[in-house]
Amino acid sequence: MRLLGIVALLMLCACAPDAERAKPAVAAGDEVEVVNGLMEAFNAHDPDRMRNYWSADVTWVEVTGNQSSVVTSSADQLHSELVAYFESYPTVSSSLSNIAVNGKYVTAVETPVWEQDGERKSQSSIVVYEISNGKVRRFWYFPPQ
Repeated sequence: MRLLGIVALLMLCACAPDAERAKPAVAAGDEVEVVNGLMEAFNAHDPDRMRNYWSADVTWVEVTGNQSSVVTSSADQLHSELVAYFESYPTVSSSLSNIAVNGKYVTAVETPVWEQDGERKSQSSIVVYEISNGKVRRFWYFPPQ
């Protein structure tokens, strides 16, 4: 009878959700801090400060369907793109949710919000950042929803 009780206890423990499954972990670490710093600089509309978070050869890739295309391939080019972007969208701000870390990769759902023609607009995209030596080396944006 005692053996049956021990077996039942072991089965209960094996079937009970462990801490990782019961509550999702909050993403943290150096890679997340790089991405959070980048987002803070983005929301301040400060491409000069954003540069502190990019590698000199940073690459921005847009992914659509079964194709991808490089939008920018240097810090200088990305800086110029963002200066123009902030001029075109002076009210834009962005937030990240569902942040996850897998080694040097940080994934998130990015949701920018802006006003256009007196109307508030937003969209969300999956973004994947590759962090190398404390800086964003590459990032991929998937189609907005």
